[in-house]
Amino acid sequence: MHKMTRRQVIAMIPSSTVLLCPAILNAQTEIDTDWADIPRDTPIGHNSLIEVPAGPAEIEISALLPGEVTVIARPSEDETYASTGMIQYVAVHHRTAEQIAFGQANDRAGTVQNPAYFVTNLVCSHRGKAVGITGNPSAPFACTDRGGRHSSVYDAAGFGVSGASKDEYLSIPDYQLSVSGDTVVIALA
Repeated sequence: MHKMTRRQVIAMIPSSTVLLCPAILNAQTEIDTDWADIPRDTPIGHNSLIEVPAGPAEIEISALLPGEVTVIARPSEDETYASTGMIQYVAVHHRTAEQIAFGQANDRAGTVQNPAYFVTNLVCSHRGKAVGITGNPSAPFACTDRGGRHSSVYDAAGFGVSGASKDEYLSIPDYQLSVSGDTVVIALA
């Protein structure tokens, strides 16, 4: 089993009222400016990834504090990940109490096993580019392809609120989450 370390925290998504108006999102995130020169095949924080081999994997993520996100990277032969160098990137967001409430009101039925943790593939539903983590509570996930016909931005439940993936969801990996006392383990199929 792999074990997450504190160095593998990619970003902090602070609690705050989640706004869904695309104009407000675009004004707050400044993604186009801040992300002008980032790679389009990996999420930000690629030096802090939890790297696991292809196939099933178990990762203890107990060190992840509320509001924090870690990213698991594993090779894949699935063509869905062609634009990310055949690497599946899976984000695990340990939600704060406010983020749990937002998720309970906005998560897709059947996709979240434990309301305290949001797990999603970091691949854009538009063209399969890598999705990065912005750190903005209103728009925590955004496509790394910031071109005029792309620029997808997703809310804290993985729902597209602007760009080419508006009204679409990020995909959810095949996973199991187990919480036993202070130990939290995610198993990827």
